[in-house]
Amino acid sequence: MPPSLLVAKVGGSLLNWSGLPEALATFLDRNRRHRHLLVVGGGESVDVIRSLDQTHALGEEVSHHLALRAMDLTAHCLAAILPGLVVADAMTDVPSLWNRNAIPVFAPRVFLDQEDRKTADPLPHCWSVTSDSIAARIATALGAELLVLLKSTDAPLPIDRSRAATLGLVDPFFPAACRGIPHVSLMNLRDARLQETVLR
Repeated sequence: MPPSLLVAKVGGSLLNWSGLPEALATFLDRNRRHRHLLVVGGGESVDVIRSLDQTHALGEEVSHHLALRAMDLTAHCLAAILPGLVVADAMTDVPSLWNRNAIPVFAPRVFLDQEDRKTADPLPHCWSVTSDSIAARIATALGAELLVLLKSTDAPLPIDRSRAATLGLVDPFFPAACRGIPHVSLMNLRDARLQETVLR
């Protein structure tokens, strides 16, 4: 029986933290019984796009596509930061990377532009959908049993997915996007204890 799949969304706020390589390596090692796939938030790159939209009224459709390009960029950045990570530009790239004992960092633009948009319920192209929901959609497409959101903040206990959205810990669309994923949790990666908060 193949190991279960864990999709971890690495928050963009972690990219400029010097402790990221060590903390992420520790997280991956603690969960080595699983197969991994990483999705990276857009971080400061998406903040630039958000600012441009506010200044020049780019519109949510244009901003969405630019933000996906920013996430492709941060995927490559994370792969450059930690050895053993390799960027996957398509779903078909992922199994071969696992077979090479590499950890895929998924660049989402091609998948969302070419595959998700053809589904009956594609992700909305709006600011209410962030990398949290994108990671959930990718996890669902891969049949992942676990989705862990690695962030720079703690979550109160107990908490469910809707409450997490209300508090701004995840984006407003996230509860719908992760509906089919059995186990969803949030972890403050900056906290050395690496404790998971389950989002019920």
